[in-house]
Amino acid sequence: MDGLRRELFFLAYHLHWSWSELMTMPLDERRAFSLLLREQIERENAEIDSARRH
Repeated sequence: MDGLRRELFFLAYHLHWSWSELMTMPLDERRAFSLLLREQIERENAEIDSARRH
């Protein structure tokens, strides 16, 4: 259950989706959004790190 809570918190925090929106979303779709969001955050952090080095 801890993993589910973390996934829901991650999406709700960053995308401002409600608990009911997240809980009614199909599992595979919710996981896909989590992955896309994680990848986007990693890209943005890499860009920030790169800019700081230059």
